[in-house]
Amino acid sequence: MFRRYTALAVCAVLGIGASFVILALRYQVERAYHTVEITADGDDWATLARRDGVDLGTLYSALHERGVRGVALYAASLRRLADRGMISYMTGTDVLNAVRTGAVGGPLLDLARQGRIHPNSTYVLGDPAVLRLVQRGFADQLGADHAVLREGSGPVLEIAARGQEVEDASLGVPPGAIQALHEHELAAELRVLNFHYVAPGGLDGFFSDLRDAGQAFTLIFDRDQVLGYDALIPDVAAEIKQSGFTFGRIEAFTATRKQKGEDGLTQLVAPRMIRVFSMTPQELATSTPADARDKFVLAARERNVRILYVRPFLSTAAGVDEMQTNLDYVQSIADELTQAGFKLGKAVPLPVLATPAPLFGLAALGTLSVTAITTAEVWGVLVRPIPTAGLHLAVAAGTLVTVAVLALHHVTLWRELLAFLAALAFPTLGMMWIVPGTRRARAPAAAAGPVRSGLRAFACGVAGLWTVSLVSVVGALVMGALLSEWDFMMEVREFLGVKLAHIVPVVVLGLLLAAGGAPEGALWPRLRAWLRQPLLLGYGIALILIGTGVVFALGRTGNAGLPALGGLELKSRIVLQRVLIARPRTKEYLVGDPFMVLAFALAAAGLRRWVLPAAMVGAVGQVGLVNSFSHIHTPLVYAFMRTLYALAIGSALGGILVALLWWTRRWWGPSVEGGVPRASPGSSRMA
Repeated sequence: MFRRYTALAVCAVLGIGASFVILALRYQVERAYHTVEITADGDDWATLARRDGVDLGTLYSALHERGVRGVALYAASLRRLADRGMISYMTGTDVLNAVRTGAVGGPLLDLARQGRIHPNSTYVLGDPAVLRLVQRGFADQLGADHAVLREGSGPVLEIAARGQEVEDASLGVPPGAIQALHEHELAAELRVLNFHYVAPGGLDGFFSDLRDAGQAFTLIFDRDQVLGYDALIPDVAAEIKQSGFTFGRIEAFTATRKQKGEDGLTQLVAPRMIRVFSMTPQELATSTPADARDKFVLAARERNVRILYVRPFLSTAAGVDEMQTNLDYVQSIADELTQAGFKLGKAVPLPVLATPAPLFGLAALGTLSVTAITTAEVWGVLVRPIPTAGLHLAVAAGTLVTVAVLALHHVTLWRELLAFLAALAFPTLGMMWIVPGTRRARAPAAAAGPVRSGLRAFACGVAGLWTVSLVSVVGALVMGALLSEWDFMMEVREFLGVKLAHIVPVVVLGLLLAAGGAPEGALWPRLRAWLRQPLLLGYGIALILIGTGVVFALGRTGNAGLPALGGLELKSRIVLQRVLIARPRTKEYLVGDPFMVLAFALAAAGLRRWVLPAAMVGAVGQVGLVNSFSHIHTPLVYAFMRTLYALAIGSALGGILVALLWWTRRWWGPSVEGGVPRASPGSSRMA
């Protein structure tokens, strides 16, 4: 097979071996990255505690007992401090109106009598220590001259601004909150709202106050923007790194949930970033505790999420103990995580995976060599042979590019291109050499004659599926090794070739199968003649259906793709997720793999007319297999298990298809002539 490509085959073996070494390094990093932090939303759990008459100390103790290791504290604001009874505040207009009605006294009345109340200012009363916190916070954002402490019969803080931005502004760490958490062995994480204004030196002052708290915060920014968006993101990144803090990036499956500025901030703070999974109150309202638990555990197991941001269910049925229900819900998440081998504790960033340049260079060489072999074989079948010297020259040129990008430290784009080539070349080469009819040479099964036993046909189908899949898995591993970089493991970058990698191998396989069944040199004239034919209604409907299926299949790729098809698929997903270690992909085990078994069984039975459509559908499973490994944020062990489960289930379902094939032979007869089934008397020929 590879006599013509001896040098390229040797390079391919070296590249595959280097890829396995890279993956072994990656596996060690993934295996050590197993600490998950269940973090409770401070505001929502405090609301639940107030409704149930439970004090915060008792709540924190109960949460820790059930696996919670952190609480997300929202930065102090006028509104939150007032809700806790620590301050009171009024606008200048409200103060003047209250003075006229005699509804205000004390220091505010003193200031009003002195004519020192300004309608567009905000006036804050409270304990001096809290007022100093508020003053520092507004000095950082508005400037020191906009937050002045007035002395009289009592301290009054005057803020030269008013409005919702003033009431919600993030001012620093809530007084006493961290100490209360530490008493119950809970870490404090901080939620900060982006500043509306920033005074010169304000960011440095804000982060200086946070550092004084003595806590290595993970900053999970509030609402739809990260702190500093958009002009001050580099300054915020520098402060985060200097302070030893971490950026908690909330996983977003839709553009509306993505925080503005998170991509730029992530690049600048790397690797000080942790992936966070949360469910909004709206999502919780349509979920059960069991469903929510499964989503949280899946995020930790399969997407490198290490902070599970848990809100309580605030709407429960009448007669249900609300607090106990939510505590049991948290306990169920912790139990599932520990059973899966995770450790509960303070989450830390994923270490940077350092891929040695020589290993990357060999993996690139192997990919280029396999791509050259695949291109030569495909081109030789469809057009004309390519001289071996040209292949060697192309691989040499690609190797020089690899050396150049390694020297210049601009490897990421070249990584993606090489990974794309691996995603195309390996499955195409595997299907080309294994699926009968894709080469001019006569397949061994055809030379030996068609099989007469359905069991033997099924055995041929399963052997063919697993053989093709082995080649695809090797390609997927090479692709995974090329993309084994922190950016891809944290899903900061996504593999850009996913869509094309789903289309090209399937189309190429169809052309190869068509060429295998056509006389030498007759493929392209046949295609041109076919394209000149009028489009019949039946073919038009078929094209629309196929096009819709292709668009839907592409839309289902990735975590943010189209949703599942109704309740049946959702229920099957839940069942598989709970029964198996890693849920296989639907398009693999339910569509692609069974039809690949059928394609090999059809070829073994001599029914070559039907191999092409069955194999093209089966190719969907192969590109899906490769796609599973392109999600670099999914640990390798889960990608492996997902593939094995898909092949096992797909083989069983393929057996059902082969059984149906053999059972229907009664209608078109047991004998085969020239690869076309001969009709029995009184029966119709299969069309």
